[in-house]
Amino acid sequence: MEREGTVFAIGTGGWEHEVFDHCFYPRPGMSSAEKLEFYSRYFSATEVRATFWDDRLTAKDAREWAEAVRGRSGFEFNLKLHSSFTHTRTIRPEASRGVRGMLQELSRHSRLGSLLIQFPYSFTNTGGNRYHLVRLAESFAGFPLHVEFRHESWHFSGLMNFLKENGLDIVSADIPRIRRYMPFMAGTAGDAAYLRLHGRNEKGWLLNGYDARYDYLYNTREIRELGKRLDALTPRCRKATVIANNSTGGKSIPLAFQLQAIVREGKPVPVPAESLNAFPFLRQVAQPETAEPLLLDTNIRSAV
Repeated sequence: MEREGTVFAIGTGGWEHEVFDHCFYPRPGMSSAEKLEFYSRYFSATEVRATFWDDRLTAKDAREWAEAVRGRSGFEFNLKLHSSFTHTRTIRPEASRGVRGMLQELSRHSRLGSLLIQFPYSFTNTGGNRYHLVRLAESFAGFPLHVEFRHESWHFSGLMNFLKENGLDIVSADIPRIRRYMPFMAGTAGDAAYLRLHGRNEKGWLLNGYDARYDYLYNTREIRELGKRLDALTPRCRKATVIANNSTGGKSIPLAFQLQAIVREGKPVPVPAESLNAFPFLRQVAQPETAEPLLLDTNIRSAV
């Protein structure tokens, strides 16, 4: 189902979290490819986290990811750019070629969502950093590029025009409202939105602890608020990627299912037994398990 041409792709930040073995996957010891195939039965998008840590991945790896989800129409991968580009701010030709090779391979299989360029809080809005961002845009020109800023200095009136001029788009990140952190950006520079939902654990973000930072379970009121944000995208976006990244304790799993239910106007969504056992409140949105769950390829109609 569509509304005003906007397609929603919903998933979690990565499919390989060990905690998912206890709240999502049907059995222990599954390979990464087996997990990905199972994951693709329930969600239509994911972020590839390994590309942020490992710069040795190649087009061969991307080919294997695409192979694992064959037959799952519309499923897309969003590659997270390696930390050397964003955190140490270096652009090495060999690393750039590796990233482009993976992007090209996923694009060839019609599996490419976007290249996610996530900067740390220390990446402030300076002339040197704007130049680095332009160089990144040039390095990966021709591919969908979404940028996530963490520092509030990037929240200025000309940001969207600056991004659009350089073939970039914004990531709208949901985080606690902490001073000097980037606020949620409701707009887009183009016609494709990218939302990353990190949770609102203020203490975790202040302590800068990775596990604590993403340890957050959205409550009913907050989920309805997120639904309204999705609803607001429909007049101007052809596509919206929504990634639940509150992964500590597997909490991104119920959030992704709950957002699917909102997009489907409250209609029940397929939820595996493992997730129902781990998060019993999901029974409010779950349909009876079937042998072949339906993939979500729909558009939001109204938030509930």
